[in-house]
Amino acid sequence: MAWLAHVTRRLSDGAAIALVAMMLLTIADILMKNLFHRPINGVFELVEFLMVVAVFFGLADVFLSQSNICVDVADHLVAGRARTAIALFGTLASLAFLLILGWAMLAPAWDTVVYPQDTQEIGIPLIAYWVPILAGVAVTIVATATVGWWQARGKTSGDAV
Repeated sequence: MAWLAHVTRRLSDGAAIALVAMMLLTIADILMKNLFHRPINGVFELVEFLMVVAVFFGLADVFLSQSNICVDVADHLVAGRARTAIALFGTLASLAFLLILGWAMLAPAWDTVVYPQDTQEIGIPLIAYWVPILAGVAVTIVATATVGWWQARGKTSGDAV
């Protein structure tokens, strides 16, 4: 499964680049507005698109490395197999949520193919938003299923990669 770790890492790198681009665009827009009274046209839409890329490209690596925010309420009360069962249950619940989320996103994404629309200011096609969303969710589903498989077999992500 080294290929999955490689894919999630590259997506995470893309998310980091999107965050840097968001920062630089925002700074440039503020500088242009305050220094020259000419803000950059379409920055809001570009930052919005880059936010989609940052969020959905970053998800898979978080799930694969099991770096989600976790509140351990009952973990310290149990040991061994019970703790593993709780972790597996959490992973399976996450997988179920991601599958429902992915399924629910297909119809609105398809609508942007059948009825093409663009953003108001600079005309970014809405399908461009759906590509990173669906790709990110798909890879996250694979990553979460892989983590669940590792947990069911009693391995950690470090053992399996």
